[in-house]
Amino acid sequence: MKSVLVTGADGFLGSHVSRDLTRRGFNVFPKRRTDGDVTKSTTWETFPASDYLVDLAGLTFVPASWQNPTNFVQSNSVSTSHALDFCRNNKTKMIFLSTYLYSSKLRTPIKETDEIDPANPYALSKLLGEQLCSFYAKQFGVEVIILRPFNVFGSGQNMRFLIPSIISQAMKGDEINVLDIRPARDFVFIEDLLDAVYKSLTTDLRFGIINVGTGVASTVEQLILSLADVIGRKLSINSSNKERFGEISSTQADISQAKLLLGWQPKWSLSEGLREIWRDAQENKIL
Repeated sequence: MKSVLVTGADGFLGSHVSRDLTRRGFNVFPKRRTDGDVTKSTTWETFPASDYLVDLAGLTFVPASWQNPTNFVQSNSVSTSHALDFCRNNKTKMIFLSTYLYSSKLRTPIKETDEIDPANPYALSKLLGEQLCSFYAKQFGVEVIILRPFNVFGSGQNMRFLIPSIISQAMKGDEINVLDIRPARDFVFIEDLLDAVYKSLTTDLRFGIINVGTGVASTVEQLILSLADVIGRKLSINSSNKERFGEISSTQADISQAKLLLGWQPKWSLSEGLREIWRDAQENKIL
């Protein structure tokens, strides 16, 4: 049985990844905040050697990264460096979950080779993490697959994010309050990301940078209308038309590399993902 160390296992992605890989038959070692500070090398010394590492520890909320950019950049890059040292010392293959790093000026769909221009301190910290991964792969032979998820959504996501916020409002009434209905995002359901992580673990590919999205962009307005169709009632939209600082107008992934290198493609549409979250919220009181 292959073993997988999952850091950040108490977070949205980490909890889903831990459960999914356990279900697939891996021996999973989930590591949470209570297991130690991943910016400290001494914490990594307490972690068990494993065949794989899915590195999901770190700070993630974009608006908060503007309030303390130094902390985001330092914390995330240092923890990634320790993760890579762990992999180097234990001959462990690493899956690094990055983020959307591309220039806001690009035409969509966006390829992995397109211009990089991080739009916020969180994205900058992930770019530094990618550069560390590339360096360790080239200089030390560490096997690393870098996944660049676009806008992931699913049950259990923090209420500060767009989709859980909208669903929570819909559970309470028919009025949805949002800042701006115009931005378009490539929303990828958590189950599709889990499949991409699994395929990254099991591929013979030793290094790669791969977009994970659907190849379809939906505006915030279209998202709300899709939710209205799912729940079977009309939702009124109250938008301030206020553009968030550093906002990117549209994101849409070119997923040809994921198909070619991993044999992966999305199976869930936006509506299907929303329906699954709504069902969970109604039946299990889980958003």
